[in-house]
Amino acid sequence: MRRSVDIMMPLPSPARLALVLWLAWSSVAAGAGWNDLQPGVTSARILYRELGRPDLEAQEDQDHVVTYLGASAPPGTRGVRAVLTSRTGRLLRLEVFPRPAPTREALEAELGPSCAAQRGRKPCYGVQATAGNQLAFHYASLGVTVFFAQGQVQAMTYLPPNLSAPRVLEAPVLPEPGAEAAAAPEVAAPPAPAPATAPASTSTGEPDVATASVDELMRPAEISTPGEDSAPAASPVAPPPASAAPVPPASPEAATPPDAEALGNAVVEDVPREPVAAKVQDLLTLGGMYYQRGELSGARGGGQTQLKPLFPALVDVYLDVKPSESLRGFVTGRLLYDPLDSTLSEPHVLLDQLWFRFVLADTVFVTAGRQQIKWGSSRVWNTTDFLRQPNLLPLDAFDLRTGVDMLKVNIPWESLAANLWLIATADLEGGTPDRARYGGAVRAEVALGATEIAATAAFDEGRRPRYGLDWSGGVGPLDLNAEVALLRDDAVRRWERTADGFQEQTQRGTWVQASGGVMTQVRIADIYRMVLRAEGFFNQHGYEDRAFLTWLRSTGDFQPLYFGRFYGMGQVSLARRSVFAPVLTLTTLANVSDASLFSRLDFGFTPRRDVSVQLFVETPLGPRGGEFRFEPDTGVADVPATALGLFRAGFNIRMRM
Repeated sequence: MRRSVDIMMPLPSPARLALVLWLAWSSVAAGAGWNDLQPGVTSARILYRELGRPDLEAQEDQDHVVTYLGASAPPGTRGVRAVLTSRTGRLLRLEVFPRPAPTREALEAELGPSCAAQRGRKPCYGVQATAGNQLAFHYASLGVTVFFAQGQVQAMTYLPPNLSAPRVLEAPVLPEPGAEAAAAPEVAAPPAPAPATAPASTSTGEPDVATASVDELMRPAEISTPGEDSAPAASPVAPPPASAAPVPPASPEAATPPDAEALGNAVVEDVPREPVAAKVQDLLTLGGMYYQRGELSGARGGGQTQLKPLFPALVDVYLDVKPSESLRGFVTGRLLYDPLDSTLSEPHVLLDQLWFRFVLADTVFVTAGRQQIKWGSSRVWNTTDFLRQPNLLPLDAFDLRTGVDMLKVNIPWESLAANLWLIATADLEGGTPDRARYGGAVRAEVALGATEIAATAAFDEGRRPRYGLDWSGGVGPLDLNAEVALLRDDAVRRWERTADGFQEQTQRGTWVQASGGVMTQVRIADIYRMVLRAEGFFNQHGYEDRAFLTWLRSTGDFQPLYFGRFYGMGQVSLARRSVFAPVLTLTTLANVSDASLFSRLDFGFTPRRDVSVQLFVETPLGPRGGEFRFEPDTGVADVPATALGLFRAGFNIRMRM
């Protein structure tokens, strides 16, 4: 048996220089981590501060992946990839590709010998084989794995220490400059994208983080412009009305799109997160996104099948002003236009975000203005997202909702992996003609190991306080999440049916809305990745009598996806390793109370780094008269005749500017 020697073997001059640079940037001997970047501890803010702005950003199963290549790569490396969990905004995994590669002897002298050679000594490594039948050294006590190819060190991965290595190791792959990584290593997928420093699943953003959001693609998921906060992208649910406007991008800084919540709409998720921006100067950054959708919807009414084409377009343009590290201003304008839709044949201009941010004592982060924000860990039903109206098209590529006017104060405690959010809001639409309706919220978030918990309280004029609790964590191969909201009133009127007809119901006591889900992923033949997701929703004030559908539509109190008492969602996504990142996703939503269903099939790919394409088809299922196959009951109320929806099919093309 070969003896390990605790001295450095003679090295050729280039390798010696590489090792000097390597050790100058490395601190693994003192514990897990590299260049003082420690998985499970380091926040995204610290990562960006130490390494700068990355060359590539992407969403992988709702974890945010940043890559440094070429001139941006740290000294002594060919590149670095960092995986940030969207739920906590903390470093989950670090992959370093050294150049030139240090020798095996130098690594053993620096990190430790083989555990077989010196039993009882730590740190030491165990020898494992990769999926490609190459050699790997796993230092369990350090959380470091060294990957070899043809006898040379190719990469080193850093994870929290004392984690058991998987039975089959997957060697990390560094993408070529200008291309997106298609074969990134697998990591646990959190349910919803979140701000870079928020430990719980929330989309509130943080100052020094490279801001941008991806659709969730999944909405996510859920495109992305660097904003202060961002809503995770999602995907559509009930077929939108024939005149529905195009779905816009998830807001800039997310966390989150969320769908791809996991892989739900991974076609949107796997696109680089930050839009290509033209820098006029260091002070100002310009960028945006062009989104074109074409669709054809079919409905049956009056004995005839009606077909309606739509060709909606959406353009987002942003200005990002950053005169200093502690001061920043951001604005996003949105243009909607559809020559085939009477409501959008005249271009509509909207304000999505308009805010400025400053830092107090390098500790308190204050943001004032219209901002994107998203709370909750579920994919479809975010019961604790108190500051915004529900997203009624959670399966679409973009969340059409604009930002919320607020004053937001964030106080992070990195040592505790915790955040405190204090928010004040003003809503002109909810107030009287001469004054706004004021409100606010308090949210505390904390990460406890692999679990994130957030507690929220919201207060608005004219409404009773609302309280919420979010939880997300992992158990073995499963990612779990749950949200519970305690409410004492509702945003719409509640009705009951009596012998005299429908009567408005006085709301008393406390009632519950709760959602929860589970997600797991499976590797198939080392080429495909399948993601399975299930989610449920309980609405204590939901209706079980479908006759209320017609009545609520006549009074304007109908809320899609919140009408029934029980809902369910099942989703399966199949992604293939490829430079085009193709993803096939099947999603089915069900109103369990009235047995109506809604299914959607998506296929997406990215032909170029700044272009993503998605094809989709969706259709309602189940008995007529249910929520997803609605037909008005003329015996309940007089409402305009509504054709029975048959299908909706089309394509989405998104280009970053």
